[in-house]
Amino acid sequence: MQNTLLWVGAGDIAQRCAPHLNPSAWKRTALKRSPTPLAEFDDHVVADVIQAHSLQNLPSCSHVIYSVTPTGRTPESYQAVYDTGLKNLLQALDTQQLKRFIFISSTSVYGADQVPQDEISLLKPTSFSGQAIQAAESWLEQELGEKLTIIRFSGLYGPGRTRIFNSLRAQQLHINPAMTNYANRIHSEDAARVCAHVLNLSQPARCYVATDSTPLPLRQLYAHLAQRLGVEAPHFDAQLPFESKHFSNQRLLNSGFQFSYPQTLQGYDQLLETQPDPPHES
Repeated sequence: MQNTLLWVGAGDIAQRCAPHLNPSAWKRTALKRSPTPLAEFDDHVVADVIQAHSLQNLPSCSHVIYSVTPTGRTPESYQAVYDTGLKNLLQALDTQQLKRFIFISSTSVYGADQVPQDEISLLKPTSFSGQAIQAAESWLEQELGEKLTIIRFSGLYGPGRTRIFNSLRAQQLHINPAMTNYANRIHSEDAARVCAHVLNLSQPARCYVATDSTPLPLRQLYAHLAQRLGVEAPHFDAQLPFESKHFSNQRLLNSGFQFSYPQTLQGYDQLLETQPDPPHES
């Protein structure tokens, strides 16, 4: 029997994930605000989760992935997506037919800690964004129970995600030199493959931390990238505040997932090889 996937908020990760799903086993429908159809998906629904009326007559689906992006970095934008939008969607869905609801979350739901954190670590978000996402997780657990799986991604990098390179070139970064100030990253292609992997698991866990296998001090990452770019490394400023987080992906590895980009530095190196040279001033 063919599974029916509704991907709500079908952006970059969705478009990378869809080709990893066997079309004979999955009917893939993208729900997004833009009317432009996506070649990677079999069908397309134009809707906005914030507008309840736009969600009328959703197709029946066995699986949902929710990865809607807030329109801005404001509490109101996050409330709209992670409270209003989720409630509108669940009201419109036939949850009796639903087998699995995958909620794309973030490691922002954790607080700072000196030791590696995992799926059972205490959640103590300090930012409004992390607090909104944690509240959404808790509400979905109450509403969906065992049908819910949460994927908490760390920082994404990959094609099209070049802000760090631009900031290093422009000498816009400053950093606290503390050894415990860690960078946790996952390549966007691996993030997409994680979604496909979890969709295909017969009995996925309630939650997965999705990050690569080599968290490293942020100053080491910046120094490496600055050297590759041929620019000066960011200046140290011990007065800068920081929240160090250090994550373990062991549960994901135990589930059978294999990373294409397990090592952060090598992943960035491969990405840099595909980047065009910056324009030179005449």
